[in-house]
Amino acid sequence: MIGDLGRYAGREQAYVKHFLLGEYLEIFAHKIGSAYSEIAYVDGFSGPWQNTGETFEDTSFGIALAALTRAKATWKGLGRNLKVSAYLVEKNPTAYANLQGVRALFPGVEIKTYSGSFIDRSPELLKDIPARAFTFLFIDPKGWGIDMQRIACLLKRPNSEVVFNFMFDFINRFAEFQKPQVAASLDRLLVEPGWRAKLAAPPATGVSQADHRKAVLVDAFAATLRSLGGYAHVAETTVLRPTQDRPLYSLVYGTRSVTGLEVFRDCQIKALREQSQVRGVAKLNAVAAASRQNELFDSLSDMTPDTTTDFLDSERRAAGDVLLNLVPTAPGAVRWVEVWPQVLARAIVTRAQVNALAADLRKSGTLIFPDWEARKRVPDDGYHLFRN
Repeated sequence: MIGDLGRYAGREQAYVKHFLLGEYLEIFAHKIGSAYSEIAYVDGFSGPWQNTGETFEDTSFGIALAALTRAKATWKGLGRNLKVSAYLVEKNPTAYANLQGVRALFPGVEIKTYSGSFIDRSPELLKDIPARAFTFLFIDPKGWGIDMQRIACLLKRPNSEVVFNFMFDFINRFAEFQKPQVAASLDRLLVEPGWRAKLAAPPATGVSQADHRKAVLVDAFAATLRSLGGYAHVAETTVLRPTQDRPLYSLVYGTRSVTGLEVFRDCQIKALREQSQVRGVAKLNAVAAASRQNELFDSLSDMTPDTTTDFLDSERRAAGDVLLNLVPTAPGAVRWVEVWPQVLARAIVTRAQVNALAADLRKSGTLIFPDWEARKRVPDDGYHLFRN
């Protein structure tokens, strides 16, 4: 769990990022601990940067190590010894020096720090991470200067997941620069071919130019992560500027496990709702600071527009369309376990919501589940279904 929002004044986007990271790792560590005896956390750009807490509670690695420590304690109480290790990389000498204080704060975690470039250190990291450990990679660079081919050895490591901070706003500004150095740097990040042609193409009917550009660039990076890492599922969470309705960066998640995707979607929706509240407060604080009428705006916190609810409603509707398109008409049939993961991959919804959609469509007669048992409220994975 992350610390006080007050520590993030002026960098509310970091709060949203840390909220999602903390929520996911809290569940991740407890679930993974049931199948693996060791968890490894890798932070490629650790910092610390701009932290205000003396115990690093407002840093990515501090939040991650706290979550892993809690999971270790939980499993110990159940009689299981979960080993937790962390591999923290930082290039800046001052930040690296500050990083050394983390060991005393998390004595239950075996921590190794690396001074230098994450890209250069990737082969060493791969050797140092125990082969038996399930690994979570957190890659949060300040820009786009990442040669994805050089870190592919880590991405494709078996039993691993990744969250990568794709700096969309920064990349979007330079995506069409003709300077060879800039173009080459982007090609090392977006290794999937054809993205420039897609970016130059006109948007589809009803799609704004801004949304078109974001979709092309984020999809190109997701395809890169999917191909280099062999991730079956890639999902993206947009983090907006605190006081402007503009994307700042995208947190792109890759996993080979449908269970991981299921947990991520749950945490993602929580993070989007949290972002809505945090940005509402940030906008009101900005107006209050400019007008010097703090008392007035303190009472308006519940009046800020909330587009998140509308967005999530649209995602649920989209999930229903995806579901129907995946199910064949009779005499064809498909098993439920072959359907719901694909819906989850294509829409920002929870598994519970997808199950509820299926139940509603069954009641309406749109979907037929011949195996459905009496008193069952949601479908089992083994159920067959087809469209009427």
